[in-house]
Amino acid sequence: MVSRNDGLALQDLLLTEAVKDLEAGTPLRDDAALAEAVAAGAGRQARLVQRARRLAADTGLDVDVVRLRDRLVTLGLGLAALGVALAGLVSLAMLGDGRRINAVAAIALLIAPNLMGILVWAAFAALGPRGSGAGAFGRAVAALARHRRAPEHVRRVWPAAARVLDAQGLTAWALGGLNHLLWAMVYAAAALILGLVFALSEYRLGWETTILAPQTLHDIARGIAWLPEHIGLPAQVPEQLGDPDASRLLGRWLIAGTLAYGTLPRALMALLCAAVLLKRRRGFALDLDDPYHRRVLARLEALAPTRVIDDEHASPAAVRALPGGDVEAGTLVLVGFELPTELPLPATLLERARWSERLDGGIEDRQAVLRRLADHPPAQLLLACHAPSTPDRGTLRFLEAARAGRIALLLLGDGVHAARWRDWLDAAGRDDIAVLTDADEALAAHG
Repeated sequence: MVSRNDGLALQDLLLTEAVKDLEAGTPLRDDAALAEAVAAGAGRQARLVQRARRLAADTGLDVDVVRLRDRLVTLGLGLAALGVALAGLVSLAMLGDGRRINAVAAIALLIAPNLMGILVWAAFAALGPRGSGAGAFGRAVAALARHRRAPEHVRRVWPAAARVLDAQGLTAWALGGLNHLLWAMVYAAAALILGLVFALSEYRLGWETTILAPQTLHDIARGIAWLPEHIGLPAQVPEQLGDPDASRLLGRWLIAGTLAYGTLPRALMALLCAAVLLKRRRGFALDLDDPYHRRVLARLEALAPTRVIDDEHASPAAVRALPGGDVEAGTLVLVGFELPTELPLPATLLERARWSERLDGGIEDRQAVLRRLADHPPAQLLLACHAPSTPDRGTLRFLEAARAGRIALLLLGDGVHAARWRDWLDAAGRDDIAVLTDADEALAAHG
């Protein structure tokens, strides 16, 4: 679907995927959107996004995305209310049924589930975008959103949102951020409730055991007090439970432990999730090998003007041939030009090539390869292309700017398309470029 590469925003991916879903059954009337995308004069990826933006505005998908954000805000407020309710339950569990509280047991009731929840979330996040529980949850959300009883704006946007988050491995971070924020509020409210209860009621706090020595529980309490004390919270443990101030000190110790082992780790995890989401909110690229995107790109190319001047086309006229003295004799350079990710470059050519590179559409990477060719022109440049793909202006612009003694096209995939590529080169006036269909032929031509 999408991959991290260039500079698209997550919302652009969401709109593009939502438009793709909308066109799954019946293509939309997009004449104006196509014309607007072509007029933008940007790269192929940016044109796809521009078309999606226009269609989203025409069909109301952009409004649905705003509604999605509003629903997330509402969800956050609902989580806050749920957090207060859960805080009351946590506090009641800690206080027990009577006025006597086993402080060590109460703090254990707090720490164990919280630690378990953090470990479970960490496992989901570590498993990656596919196959993890978080990814399965995202797909379940998408399936529920498609139910016919779901509101229309939910059906049109939520499946695409869940799919984008899942594909980018962001589901665990998005769901985890909400989960951690909820529990941070739960434990903060629980600490506040405990403080109010202990301030207005009298409880006797201590620890009780049948088979352990009292000193063992005292040592455990001292160990638990280490973190609260080091972050500035009052967590002094009384030396003797019979001291008049023992219950007061243990009450503060219990509140400090609730904040240190409940609120603090969840708040830190929520901040971590937010930082990851903010860092990854940009820097994505569409999968241009997707059949849907290929169909749209073919229509865009058909409407594009015959000559486009841009940063990629900045070099002047084509270099048909270079004098023998200007090239590095016997050198072969292999460049894979916008190949599908699953299509490898031939191993035999990789062994013979002085260097090789795969280009997937990024202008900066393309310019870097052209600069390298200009600095050290090889005797032969092999441009490996996907044979079933449609030749486009981007390929021709690269060929015009490339410097080499000889240039040849190597078609990977299916040699039956060679005639179409040959006709395209001849129409572009590049009859000097050979069209090859297999690696052995390319090696023989290189000599």
